[in-house]
Amino acid sequence: ELHNITGVQVTLYRYDKSTPWKFTDGIDYTFSASPVVTIQAYGYLILAKDLTTFTARYGGMPPGVQVLEDYSGRLSNAGERLQIDMPGDVDELGIRQYIRIDRVNYSDGLHPEDCPGGVDEWPNEADGRGKSLSRKVSIDYGNDVANWQAATPSPGAANP
Repeated sequence: ELHNITGVQVTLYRYDKSTPWKFTDGIDYTFSASPVVTIQAYGYLILAKDLTTFTARYGGMPPGVQVLEDYSGRLSNAGERLQIDMPGDVDELGIRQYIRIDRVNYSDGLHPEDCPGGVDEWPNEADGRGKSLSRKVSIDYGNDVANWQAATPSPGAANP
C-alpha cells in the first residue's frame, strides 16, 4: 500500500527522464509509463500480486483507491528491505541510477541476531497472525521500527 501524504497529486513517472518509478528492493515492479500512474492528494494505491485473491480476502476498496497487480517476487515473512525509487540520471556507463523515495527494513520480531543491541523490536503479531505492519504516523520516517505497529489490515484506508 502506498499513501500520498501530500496535498498534491504524485505522479510515479519522471517526464524529464522519460522513465517511471519502481521498487528496487523487496519486490520487482516498475510502474506503467502508459498510462502514467498517479496517486491523488492524500490518496492510496494498492499493489497486489493477484487482484482476484486480494479482493476475495479484503473485499472492495474505498472509493478512489487504485489497485494495481502483478508484481514479481515475494516479500519475506521473516523480514527484508522494501524500497521504492524514482529515476535519476544515467551514469557514465549508461546505467540509470535511482533515487530512494522511501524504504523500510522490516522484521517479524523474531530475529534479535539481526538487530542492533540484539533486540528485535518489530511486532511479531504481523507474522502470520492476521495483522499487518502499519505506520503509526504516515509523515514520520519510514525506516524506524518505533513508527510501526501490528494492526488489523485495512487496505486503502487511513491507519486505525
